[in-house]
Parts: sequence; structure tokens; C-alpha cells
Amino acid sequence: MRVLILIDAQFAIHERALIDRVVIGLANEGVTAQVVLPKDRNLEDFGFDMLSEPMYYADRGLAFSRSIRASQVAQQIARRFGVAEDAQLDGLIDIVHVFGGSAWAMGRELAHLLGAGMVFEVWRAGLIESAKGLRLTSQDRALFSVPERAFEDELVHEHLGDRMLLAQWGAHIDQDSSEVFREGKDVSVVLLSSGRQKDSCIAAFDGVVDAIEHREGVMLFANAEVVDRASLWQRVKDRGIESRFTIIDRSEDRRDLLLHCDILVYPDALHEERTLLLDAMGTGMAVVAGNDEMIAPIQDAEGINIVDKPARVPWTKMINQCLDDPSSAKAQGSDSREYVKKFRRNSQHITSIIDGYQSLVTLKDEQGPSA
Repeated sequence: MRVLILIDAQFAIHERALIDRVVIGLANEGVTAQVVLPKDRNLEDFGFDMLSEPMYYADRGLAFSRSIRASQVAQQIARRFGVAEDAQLDGLIDIVHVFGGSAWAMGRELAHLLGAGMVFEVWRAGLIESAKGLRLTSQDRALFSVPERAFEDELVHEHLGDRMLLAQWGAHIDQDSSEVFREGKDVSVVLLSSGRQKDSCIAAFDGVVDAIEHREGVMLFANAEVVDRASLWQRVKDRGIESRFTIIDRSEDRRDLLLHCDILVYPDALHEERTLLLDAMGTGMAVVAGNDEMIAPIQDAEGINIVDKPARVPWTKMINQCLDDPSSAKAQGSDSREYVKKFRRNSQHITSIIDGYQSLVTLKDEQGPSA
């Protein structure tokens, strides 16, 4: 089976770990996955762990030029697999799997050119309206892959229940958990967020600083995106914690650093899936998260400390609890790690998406070669 992994720029920057895991996981199951990235987005500077060189597509242009841009990608695919460009392309690719909403239309165009099935990744609840907007026909062999059961309910409400694929994202679990709150080592707290909910991020930041400012040996890290979008640097200076605060630029490249911290502060409540949250849980870090009723790992893992109100005082209270009782925080981290081990392994995700791919291939066989 051959799968085209088509990615938009936003997803490529923020979820490279997931793409790497999908490509390698599929290869381990005998599925060839070819990644196609948007060109002229400086993505060459980012380190993808792929098994073959990516292809590139033009993601910018007027709608009427999309078919031309898709044809250019199809020609690249033909050359990559040693097929004459004027040959029949139907069947060259079995599935086009699209990650990132702004690439959905291109993915559909490519799938039609290649006679392939389509899988659209609904990685955030905001894409459910886009799913409805695709206006798929009975001839489209397409599935919407959702990482959370709560997203299924939304798709059913939009009358797309027959096109759902539940494929919950997973994490790699090392045999041993990270040694958090190690004696004799400074405590490290990392604030991780998209920064799009500015008020919530500021409340979380202020709450963390309130908890740590009079404690020795506690360091605070934050990803550059939340610092920029929530204008946190001025607050860092106002609170006088410059020497204890570190900005992590391109956090996808620094997962090794982020996942060696002791406490993850995760204020986002945007109904979005993030592998960084799953990875942090999988290491055994203590996690303090904003409440998001659609993200099952936050709701179901016993070890997650949930802040119900996006206000400064609740964040301070939760962080203080972790710092005052590190043994309890470690135990909570172990609980969330066990949740990931049981329910959110990467291997489970790969099995689910392959099952979805196979259902679309089988459907084509049943419908005949023109389907």
C-alpha cells in the first residue's frame, strides 16, 4: 500500500513528531508513506525524521489554479515511483492522508487525480465545520480521522457519522519514566501553549510566578509562541525573573529539553490534540492543565491537575501543591503515564489508521477500478 501524507505549513511546524511517528509506524507495517510539504515555507530548516526525501507542493494560489498545482504534484509522484508522466496514474497511490485544514482542498484534488481514497485529519474541533464544507459526494472514498471520541459526536451531529475513523494519537513510552523532582536538582516548570487564548496564558503565567517567585531553585521555561502571542516578556521583566526564565524557540526541536522538566503547565482549552501533552504525560511529568472537556487525556487520566477557571489564583494553588508535595506530584505523574501506556500508545494509533486505509482500499475493490 502507498500513502501520500499531505501536510499544511502550520501542522508541519507544530506536529512534526506526529508525522515522523506515522511515517515510521506505517513503514514498520509494510506501508510506503511519501510526505508532501508546502514549498517556500522554510520547512527545509526543520528536522523531519523521514525515510525518503519529501516532495513539495505550491500551497498558495487562486482556487482555479489548484488543479494545475495538484497535477504538478502528481507528476512528481510519477517520477518518484518510476512511472511515465503520461501513464495512467489511477492506483499509483492508494490513500491521500491530509494533515492540516488548509491542505484539505488540495488533498481532495490530488486524490481525484490519483484515484485514491482520502483521509482528512480532524485534529482540532474547529475543523468539523470544514469537514461539512467539503461537501463530499457518494463517489468520494473519504474518512475523517478524529483523535478524540468527543469529536465523533460533533461529526455525527453534522451527519458525517458514516465517514468517521477514530484514530487516537499516541506517544512513545520509554521503559523507564523520567526522574522528576530529583533531589539536589533545581525544579523546572515549563509553560507550553499556542498562545491564542491570551488571557488564559497570562493567568497561567502570573499564577506560576506567584508560586515560584519566593522559592529558591525553581526555573521557568516557556515556548516562544506563547511568549510572543501573550506578550509575556514584559511581564517577565516586570516581575524581575529574567535570570530564572528561559524562552524555548522552535519547541518541536527541543522536545528533549521540555520533556526533562518536572512540571508541565498547559493552559490551552482549544479542543486541539497535541502530542507534546501526550509525551509529557508519558514521561511521568506532573501536569497542570486548563480544563478542556473534549480532550480525553485531560479528563480521564487520574494524575492530571485540572484548573477549571482560567484565573491566576487557581493556577497558583495547583503549582504550589506540586511544589509543596513533590512526592504526591510524582505519584500523579506516574498515574498519567500509566494512562498513556494503556490507552495512548503510538502503535495503537498506527493500527487504527491502517484499518481505515484498508477499508477505503476494500471499498474501491468493491466499486471497481473507476471508483
